[in-house]
Amino acid sequence: MFRHTAVITLISAVVAASGFSAAQAQGGPPPATVRVAEIDSRLMSRTITSPASVISRNDARISAETTGRVTVIAEPGDVVESGDVIAQIDDRQARIQLEEARARLSRASANSSYQNAEAERFTQLAANGTVPPTRLREAELARDLAALDLREARSAVSRAELDLDRTRIRAPFTGRVVERLIEVGELSSPGREVVRFVDVSRKEAVAQAPVSIAPYLSVGQEITMTGSDDQEIRAPIRAIVPVGDRVSRTFEVRIDLAETGWIVGSAARASFPAETPRTQLTVPYDAVILRANGSHIFVVGDDDIARQITVQPGVRSGGYIAIEGDVEAGQTVVVSGAETLSDGRAVQTQGEDA
Repeated sequence: MFRHTAVITLISAVVAASGFSAAQAQGGPPPATVRVAEIDSRLMSRTITSPASVISRNDARISAETTGRVTVIAEPGDVVESGDVIAQIDDRQARIQLEEARARLSRASANSSYQNAEAERFTQLAANGTVPPTRLREAELARDLAALDLREARSAVSRAELDLDRTRIRAPFTGRVVERLIEVGELSSPGREVVRFVDVSRKEAVAQAPVSIAPYLSVGQEITMTGSDDQEIRAPIRAIVPVGDRVSRTFEVRIDLAETGWIVGSAARASFPAETPRTQLTVPYDAVILRANGSHIFVVGDDDIARQITVQPGVRSGGYIAIEGDVEAGQTVVVSGAETLSDGRAVQTQGEDA
C-alpha cells in the first residue's frame, strides 16, 4: 500500500514538472494573471467640460416685516419645517393693539344691532303715520353709518391680527438655517435681514456652456458631472436658459443634483456633448495603453494568448473610451495587467469584477 501511494506521488510530480517545462519550452514565463472585459458598442460623442457651482434652488435671506426687539431666533444648522417659526419679535404691543381693535369691534357691532332695530321700528311707525318721513331717513342714515363703522372695526381687527402674526418670522419652505444676521436683543425693523435660509435637499449645478453646442442639449438629457472629489455621476439637465452672453458667448445650463450628497457651494465640472452622439466601439479606460509612439490594447483569444493591437483612442465618458482599429464588439480585452504584457504572452483571465 505504501509503495502504491509513493508511485502515484512520483507520477504526479513528474507530470507537473513536465507541464512546467513545456510552458517554459513554448516561449517563456508562466501565464500572466489579468482582468478582462468585452469590447462593447456605446453611444458616444465629443464633449466639452465647463466649470459649475452647486447651489440650492431655494436660498433666501429672510427679512423682518415689523419693528421690535428679537426675543427668539433659530441656531445656525437648525432644520425648520415650512411654516414653523424661525425668529420671534417682541409681540406685547401687537397684542395690546389687537385687544383694542377687538373692543372697538364689539362696540361697533352692538351699535349696529341697535341702529338696525331702530330703523325697523321707525319704518313701522312711518307706515302708520306716527312719525314723519324725515325721522325715518335719519334712522336709516344712522343704521348705514353704524354698518360702515362695523366694517371698519372688522378691518382693524384683521390688520391687528396681521401685525401680530408678523412678529413671528416663519420659514417659507423646509430648510436649514445657514447664518444668523441678527441676534437676540437686537432691534429689528421692516426689511432687515434676519437669517440666511437654505433648502439643502433641492440642489442643482449651474454651468455656462458655449452657444455653439446649444443644438446638442435638451431638458432631461443626462450629462456627466464630476465633483470636487473627482466622483463622476450622471445627472439630468433641469433647465436651459436660451440667452447667450455677448462677451463670453455662453449660456446658462442648470443640472439637477437632488439625489446627490454634494454640498451647496462646492465646485464641480459638467461635461456637455459637442456633437451628435454616434455608436462607437468602447473599452474601459484602463484597457488602453498610452505610449509616445502610439496607443494599443491587448485582446485575448480562445487560446488564452494576448495579442497586441494598435488603436486610435477617442472620446472618453463614464469610465469608457472609444477606440478605432482592427477590433470588433465582443472581443475580450485586457483591463488590468496589460502594462507588463507582451505580444503573444499566455494569460490566465479573470472577469471584470474580480
